[in-house]
Formats: sequence, C-alpha cells, structure tokens
Amino acid sequence: MRYLFAGGLSSAIYYATFTAGWLAFGDWTPYLLVAVATNAFTAVVTYPVYRCVVFRADGPWLAGLARFYVVCLWALAFVLGGLALLVEIVGLHVLLAQAIVIVIGPVINYQAGRLWAFRSREVRHAD
Repeated sequence: MRYLFAGGLSSAIYYATFTAGWLAFGDWTPYLLVAVATNAFTAVVTYPVYRCVVFRADGPWLAGLARFYVVCLWALAFVLGGLALLVEIVGLHVLLAQAIVIVIGPVINYQAGRLWAFRSREVRHAD
C-alpha cells in the first residue's frame, strides 16, 4: 500500500510538472527535454518518500539518492521511448501520450527500487 501511495504521488507530481513545463515552454522546447527535466525534479522531490515511507531504508542519504536516480533513469528511458512512439508514430497529443506512459512507470520501478536502490544491508558479525 505504501508503494502504491508513493507511486501515485510520484506520478501526480511528474504529470503536473510535465504539464506545467510543456504548457510554459512547449512552443520552443522539445517535449523530450521537458521529460528529462521533469524526471530529475520528480526524483529529487520524491526520494524522501520512497526512502522513509516505502522502503524504510537506512544508510547514507546521498548514496541512496544516487542509486534511486539510476532507477529513475531507467524510467526516463522508458518514458522517452514511449513518448516518442506515441507522439511521433501513433500521432497522439503530447499530454495524452505522457498520461499513458506514466501509468506504467511505477510498476516497472518497484522491483528495481526494492531489490537494488533500497536493499537492506546485512550486518556480518565476526564470530
């Protein structure tokens, strides 16, 4: 349930930020560049939620953020490919294409986040 909440929050922040960026800068900025900027912003804003609420991770904050952003880069690659396909090939409007692509992102990121970005480290004791 925590992951669904965070995924919904992340998607809402991403879509709102993307929409604002596209409406403000879309006349002279490519939609894929807006997606890249939105991805970076959303990662930084939502990292504390995933770290503290969803995965309850410990360890170094910045190292965790770096691993989390690597996961977000995978999502970015998916978004860029999906957007380009839906806009350029299928012919959908940018905001509609983004809405379709964004629904799938949290499903993909969960396993990568759970297994790598927020993995728990076992403490080994010498006997």
